[in-house]
Amino acid sequence: MKFQWQSATLQLVNRFHFLAILAALLLPAGFLRAATLDIAVQDGGWGAASAKEVRAIALSAAEEIARNCPRTRIAPIVVVHRGDHPQTAWERTPDGKIVVGLEARDRQCAQMAFQFAHEFCHVLATQSNDWQRTWRADGKPHLWLEESFAEAASLFALRAMARSWERPAPFRNWRPYAPEFVSYAEERMRTSAAGSRADFVRWFRQNESAMRRNPLLRASNTTVALQLLPLLEAEPRAWEAVTFLNLGTRDRRQPLAAFLVEWRQNCPPALRPFVAKVAQVFGITI
Repeated sequence: MKFQWQSATLQLVNRFHFLAILAALLLPAGFLRAATLDIAVQDGGWGAASAKEVRAIALSAAEEIARNCPRTRIAPIVVVHRGDHPQTAWERTPDGKIVVGLEARDRQCAQMAFQFAHEFCHVLATQSNDWQRTWRADGKPHLWLEESFAEAASLFALRAMARSWERPAPFRNWRPYAPEFVSYAEERMRTSAAGSRADFVRWFRQNESAMRRNPLLRASNTTVALQLLPLLEAEPRAWEAVTFLNLGTRDRRQPLAAFLVEWRQNCPPALRPFVAKVAQVFGITI
C-alpha cells in the first residue's frame, strides 16, 4: 500500500496543533511527561470529516491513555481509512511509521474515538518501546486478553473524553459531542454477560476455551473489559503495564496463570501489583 505523506509545512502545523491541545488538557501538578504522540491522517475515505478533524479525535482519544504512560516510546502513527474493519498493522511502513486503519467515517465522533482507542491499545501492546521483541503474529493463546484490554481502552477513553470535552474540545463547536461519548460507552457496556465478581469467574471458566480459539468474540471481550475497566480507572498509570503484555514465552499452549506470572515479571516493580489484581479478576492468585 502506498501512503501519501503530508508536506513538511503541514507536519509543522500539526505539531503546533498537538502542543496546543496538550496544553489545554491541564495535566495534574507533578505529573510525569506523557508518551509523546505524533499522529498524522491520510486523506481520503473519511466522508464529511476532514483529515484534520479525524486527527483531532484520534489524538484526543489516545491522549487519555498516553498521559498515563510517561516511560513509553511510540513511533509516529499514520491513520488511514479502511472499508472493512479497524486494524493496526503488524508491519510498519518503510520509514518506521505505525499504520492504524479505522472504518468509521463522516463525523461519527464517538465511534471514531472508540475505534482509535481500541487500536491505540494494540499499539501499546505490540508496537511501543522495543517493539520487535513483542509477539505480534497469530497464535497467541491469550490474544483475547489483549483484545479485552483494547475494549476497556475504548470505554476508558470515551468516558474520559466526555469529561475533557466539557472543558476545551478540540474545536469550539464540538463541545456538544461530549454527552455522546458517555451514551456510546453505556450502550456497549449493556452487552456484558456477567454481574458480580463471583458470577464473572464462573462465566470465565465456561468461556475461556472459546476465547482462546477465537479472541475476537466481541461480547466476551466486553464482558472481560468491564472487569478490567474499574481497575484502570482507579489506577490509570496501569495502562503502561500493557506495553509489557507480549514479552513472555511464545508458547501457544501456555496456561493463563503462567502467562500472567510472566507478564508480572516483565513489568517494572511499580506495575506488578496491578497484574496481580488482573489475575484476581479471573480467580487466580500469583
